[in-house]
Amino acid sequence: MKIVKKKSNNLDFQEIIDTPETEIVEENITLDESFIKNRALIRMDMNIIQYPIFSKNTKRKTNQIVKYYFNNNRDTYITVTPASGYHIPGEMEEKVFIVLMKIMKDKGMPQKFWVTLSELKKELGLNTNRANELIKKSLLRIANTFYSFKNTMYFNELKSVLKEEITRSIFELDIVSLERKENAEIKAQINDKRIKEIYQIKISDFFYKNILAKGYLVYDAAVLLDIESSTARTIYMLIEKLRFNEVYLKIDVMYLIKRIPLKYDKSNIGRTVKTLIKSFQELKDKDLIKNFVLEKEGTWENAEVEVFFYDFTVQDKQQRFFDDLNEFRHLSQSQLLVSHTENKDLQDDNTEKLKEFIVVTPEMIEEVLKLMPIKARSLKTMPKTIKDAIENYGLEKVQKVAVYMKKIKLIK
Repeated sequence: MKIVKKKSNNLDFQEIIDTPETEIVEENITLDESFIKNRALIRMDMNIIQYPIFSKNTKRKTNQIVKYYFNNNRDTYITVTPASGYHIPGEMEEKVFIVLMKIMKDKGMPQKFWVTLSELKKELGLNTNRANELIKKSLLRIANTFYSFKNTMYFNELKSVLKEEITRSIFELDIVSLERKENAEIKAQINDKRIKEIYQIKISDFFYKNILAKGYLVYDAAVLLDIESSTARTIYMLIEKLRFNEVYLKIDVMYLIKRIPLKYDKSNIGRTVKTLIKSFQELKDKDLIKNFVLEKEGTWENAEVEVFFYDFTVQDKQQRFFDDLNEFRHLSQSQLLVSHTENKDLQDDNTEKLKEFIVVTPEMIEEVLKLMPIKARSLKTMPKTIKDAIENYGLEKVQKVAVYMKKIKLIK
């Protein structure tokens, strides 16, 4: 029950508004390590894309809070809390978010920008009568959903995960009516006089900084929107990151099911596997992968999927990266300062203060070890060295050094 205090005829009174009960659903998406053959995949992925920000559940309920656990200790999780009267974001919201990322980039990567329903409809390719209503509801749903990250929030400035619990919405939303006199100046800047309202989006700080370095910008928005299945879209983004610049990837079926995540029931896992197969087939039909082979020895829990990519996709992936990098270089100096840091000395000072919040997990250390030459892995002091390096330089830089060491065979 919510109590709101209002004023009427200079007299205070209380209006009582009944709100529906909230339901909390907990989902354990911890991976049983006995199912995983590729140990490097048992990790806390720092990229926010790989977390269940947008639900794949088509039967989401209003006022239902979902909590995803990523380990058996239940101290690593994400809680998704919708506003009263809403359900958590799903496939439609994911598409709207992708389009917003594209529009934001087209506008020069500002943290705060204006957008109209007409722009969103055009980018989404929606022409139905209900398109405006659907898009507006999606914007409200995203803006009013809060995500609590515990040991899961990747912080770009530190290149690592924060230990503390962080609660954020993805963006703030202001809806401005152009029919109000005080907004006449804004209305004058809009060419289409049929537009009655516009939307100001302000990406939350943590998400904005992560997006600058790790978000959808490494992908082609048109490709993402062309993928019909939300599950297939998530798989595509996931395998594109995991394969690095390779044309072959072997990944555990259980890893995919838990990471997407999909409904997992041991008694009916075959149905979930069919969803995976259908999603991979869509990626193959769209030439986003060359082929895939499902390998099952015994139970589905031990199954793996081999994914083959076209050779040209490696070059395409690298080209996307460099194109994006070049576009960032063309941003004005002021934009870059706002986007990344206000002052280098201040950044260094803050980095030192925030180091205590970095959590270096055994999975991170194991991941780096897997990338190193065999002789380097055998050194007893190496795990401690890796831990210190991650704390000082971030996981990404340490990974690159490990790959470089193996490539030129510095240790023989």
